[in-house]
Amino acid sequence: MFYQEAIRYLNSLINYERDSNYAYSDLKLERMKELLERLGNPQDKFKSLHVAGTKGKGSTCAFLFSILKEAGYKVGLYTSPHLIDFKERIKISYQDTDGETRERLIDQKEVAQIIEQIKAYADEIPGLTFFEITTALAFKFFEQKNIDFAVLETGLGGRLDATNVVTPLVCGISSIGLDHTALLGETIDKIAREKAGIIKDNGLVVSVGQPPQAWKEITNACKEKNARLYEIGRDFICDPIGQDLEGSIFDFKGKFDSYQNLKIPLLGQFQMVNVGLALGMIQLLRLYDIVISLYAIKKGLEDVHWPGRMHLVHRKPFILLDGAQNALSAQALRAAISMLFIPKKSILIFGVSKDKDVESMINYLCRGQNLIILTEAQTPRAFRVEELEKKMEPFKKIIKLTKTVEDAIKLAIENVNGPDDLITITGSIYIVGEAYQALRTLKFTKFAQYE
Repeated sequence: MFYQEAIRYLNSLINYERDSNYAYSDLKLERMKELLERLGNPQDKFKSLHVAGTKGKGSTCAFLFSILKEAGYKVGLYTSPHLIDFKERIKISYQDTDGETRERLIDQKEVAQIIEQIKAYADEIPGLTFFEITTALAFKFFEQKNIDFAVLETGLGGRLDATNVVTPLVCGISSIGLDHTALLGETIDKIAREKAGIIKDNGLVVSVGQPPQAWKEITNACKEKNARLYEIGRDFICDPIGQDLEGSIFDFKGKFDSYQNLKIPLLGQFQMVNVGLALGMIQLLRLYDIVISLYAIKKGLEDVHWPGRMHLVHRKPFILLDGAQNALSAQALRAAISMLFIPKKSILIFGVSKDKDVESMINYLCRGQNLIILTEAQTPRAFRVEELEKKMEPFKKIIKLTKTVEDAIKLAIENVNGPDDLITITGSIYIVGEAYQALRTLKFTKFAQYE
């Protein structure tokens, strides 16, 4: 099997990332467990850290991966969705011949070889999905590369997510809000119950501060599972010192150690919550006699890379990309922009998936804009611009419509007045992925990860 054959096979499967027309009950951990059993249970061959939540779980995983990599461990990272290239979902660290710690994505040959192996078993198990096969691919790849740790981001929810077959050393719960309500439930407590489904018997759990309804569900799950629960803001505390367009500086106080003047390059005050969650999980590894050095923590945080999330890709004018795709993320994005930018003209490129809380996102993102350019990603889930416009009556005088992200960017550039103007591209991770491709085509900047 060649790489393109493997991708065609994956794309022939049910893909709930692209198609929201399904019931949550369609997710079945049993078929995932059956597939992994036939593959030799690769998920049991390495230690894991598992993160669920509505917002910030990807950033938390990126911090964890970078720290463990700098500590000298062979680490695998599994996240979703990808921005441009399918291979972005699966990454490992390694040491080169000079002893330098590096990282790389799974390559085309590896994808093809492992998918061919998986397909022989998968064809005998009805209903397997794109995400389930991709998760099995990641686990098998990590096993083959003999990694020490896997850092795993849940895809949807937690309880029925394909990643929820591991017994992690530590679970992390990032910020919980209303998202995927048609699937996970229309209230915070129902959503939190699904996220808390990753908590295991006698496990260790770190959660960020949550709404009261979510906290109740998490604490109840920990009691039922006899798991120990730690909270960011109580057991682990991040104390911000300062932030600018280069990132943030902060102090951290933990259960075992405190650290001063830590730096991260990711923008936004909300990253204090995510980095706090990652550091809390790292500190709890001490309960397994795994001690991560201060050097690895500092270097890992300073070198973390997580594109598409508050990512400033150009200056003069400022072009900011962020994959905010729910109300909680939109609110955090607005707060971050207010703190970091004072633009003379603010232009918003906005596209969203039709199953999102569009009204709340509009409320947070559109106020204060000088121009709003609506667009849509090339996916069946995209909210069509003509329908999106109907929900934006208060802003109709400053709205323009485009059918592609590239056209939206061209229009935004035409309307820039000076170097201090800000173009924000957001609303969907798919919009951000297409924006990277468009900006590269337009030669605005280079993105090393995708060259």
